[in-house]
Amino acid sequence: MAKFKVKLDTRRQLKDGTYPLIIRIHSGSSRRDINLKTSVCKEEFDEATQRVVKHPNKKEINQKITQTLVQLQGTALKIELAEEQATAGKIKTTVVKPVVKMDVIQFAQKIVLDLRESKKYGNALFYQSAISALKTYTGRQTIQFSEVSYEFLQKLESKMLAGGLTVNGIAMYMRTIRAIYNRAIKEKLIDRANYPYESYRIKMEATAKRNISKEDIKAIVAMDIERDSPAWHARNFFMLSFNLFGASFVDLATLKYTDIIKGRISYRRKKTHKLYNIKLTSTAWELIQYYYSPERTYILPVVPESSAGDPELERRHIQQATKTVNKYLKQIGTALNIGHLTTYVSRHSAATIAKRMGYSKDLIAEALGHEFGNKVTGIYLDTFDQEVIDEMILSVSKI
Repeated sequence: MAKFKVKLDTRRQLKDGTYPLIIRIHSGSSRRDINLKTSVCKEEFDEATQRVVKHPNKKEINQKITQTLVQLQGTALKIELAEEQATAGKIKTTVVKPVVKMDVIQFAQKIVLDLRESKKYGNALFYQSAISALKTYTGRQTIQFSEVSYEFLQKLESKMLAGGLTVNGIAMYMRTIRAIYNRAIKEKLIDRANYPYESYRIKMEATAKRNISKEDIKAIVAMDIERDSPAWHARNFFMLSFNLFGASFVDLATLKYTDIIKGRISYRRKKTHKLYNIKLTSTAWELIQYYYSPERTYILPVVPESSAGDPELERRHIQQATKTVNKYLKQIGTALNIGHLTTYVSRHSAATIAKRMGYSKDLIAEALGHEFGNKVTGIYLDTFDQEVIDEMILSVSKI
């Protein structure tokens, strides 16, 4: 049974002549001391009552002693009820959590681990990229939170610009670094007093247009591309996305043949988890039939079978495939003089074409899997009739 005694640590007299006030834990042959972060003179402490006397703050100090004793006794009882050995060390470390001082990189790595444990692999990779950028552009492996100042961020931004990163690319990293800093404040790892983002502003540039016209889509379809070449597959993936009203590449890459039921494809978006239920156009069906193999888990040959089912490995393969596909789409866009073509352009284009054809924003939002209208009143609205959405998607994708 653990015992607790309040006493002065007379081994350590401080410069002002006072002694630290401690609680000594005895459990069997083990012994540990808890420093109450308060010191008093010998005449201000009564060993018999184990309480402070003749001190201007004796009420507050004695209250802290009582609270800590109650916490220690409760902890010891819980450990014993769990039929574990209530050693002095175990009781102390349960009550007094060891303060682990982490720098920015270490803390960010902790966030990555937390995200992976929560199966949020996409966000984990996002933070990991920011960590790599910090190391690369500072040339350092450790950075203290106290160093993250307005000047530090300005210098980091300048190095990233000099390294060839775009303004919006830098903004992505800077937002992640800010998120790391904000979380450190919430976890009381640092104080908000020196918050650098009161002065430093993350810069953004207007992005190039992300949509193309129906005539541009026709030009992409009509373009003479060598069969089975990387550019040919990139075009196929783009057109499959467009025919599924802008399905994202990450969703395309993980579509299964079992998602197809009675001429419709049904799946949940990775990003929002909202259910998609889309009637397959003839073009979409032809592309799916071309790529489908019963030996693969997924329809498209993006994720190797050895990685199927492992969310983190899947995400890595999809990210790499996205870069490759976008590389060849960019070449197609340049050759046709229609601007910067990416997998995401199909989504914006489907929505923009639908809008130009006179379809309502709410109908388009529903087809895209977005919330439409006011979030509160939207609860009381019926979803659009599926036939209306089907008709719009067929009209938009008709070339």
